[in-house]
Amino acid sequence: MRRPTLLALLLAALPMFASGDARQLVQQAEQAYANGDHKLALALYDSAHATSTSAGLLYNIGNCYSKLGDVPHAILYYERALRLSPGAEDVQANLDLERTRLVDRVSQLPGFTLGSAWDRLRGGKDVDQWARRSLWACAIMALAAAGGLATRKPGLRRALYGVAAAAAVATVTSTALAAYRVQEATTSSEAIIMAPSAEILGEPRKGATRLFILHQGTKVGLMGTEGDWQEVRLANGSVGWMPAAQIEEI
Repeated sequence: MRRPTLLALLLAALPMFASGDARQLVQQAEQAYANGDHKLALALYDSAHATSTSAGLLYNIGNCYSKLGDVPHAILYYERALRLSPGAEDVQANLDLERTRLVDRVSQLPGFTLGSAWDRLRGGKDVDQWARRSLWACAIMALAAAGGLATRKPGLRRALYGVAAAAAVATVTSTALAAYRVQEATTSSEAIIMAPSAEILGEPRKGATRLFILHQGTKVGLMGTEGDWQEVRLANGSVGWMPAAQIEEI
C-alpha cells in the first residue's frame, strides 16, 4: 500500500514543482527584459509557457517580440492574451500600436462594428458584462423572493413575487449570454498571417486566380480546409484560399 501512496504523492507534487520552475523562469525573464536582453527574455518566457500559461505571460511574450521587431508574432501573442483576459487595456493598447505598423488596412463590414445593435447587446469588448448582470439579477431575485415570503400584505407579496419572476428570467437570459461570450472569446477561429506576403486565391490550388495579397500581421477568420489549403475570411467580407503554413491560429 505504501508504493501506490508514495506514487500518488509524487504525481500530486509534480504540478507544484512545474509551477515553481515556471515562476523562476518568469523572474529570470523579467530581469533579462529589464536589462535589455530581449532575446534571452523571450527564450525564458517561452520555456515558462511550455509548462503554464496566463494572460500576463502571453502579454510579456508579445512585448519581447515587439522589442525584437517581430510584428506578426507580437500581434499573435497580444491576441492570445486578450482571449484569456478580454478588455485588458494595456494589452489592447500595445496591440493597437502594433497594428499601426501593418501594411494592410482592412475595413470592417458595418455588421461587425462595435456600434451595431447586436454588438451592443452582446456587450462589445466587455466579455464580463453579462456575467455581472446575471449576478445582479440573481441577487434581486433572491431579495424579492425573500421579501415576498416575509411580508404579510397580499398586494406587496404579489408585487415582490412578480419582481422575483422577472429577475429569474433576466438571470437565465444574462447567464446564457455570458456563457455565449465566454465560448466566443475562447473558441473563435482566427489566425495571424506570418508570411511576409501571402497570395489569396480563388481556389485551393496553385495557379488559381489571385484575388488579392495580404501581408504579415493581418488577422483572418478561419473557414474550411482542403489539404494544405486554408479558406480565410477578412473583416470586410472578402473570402479566399491560402496555404495553411503561412498562418498561425490565435
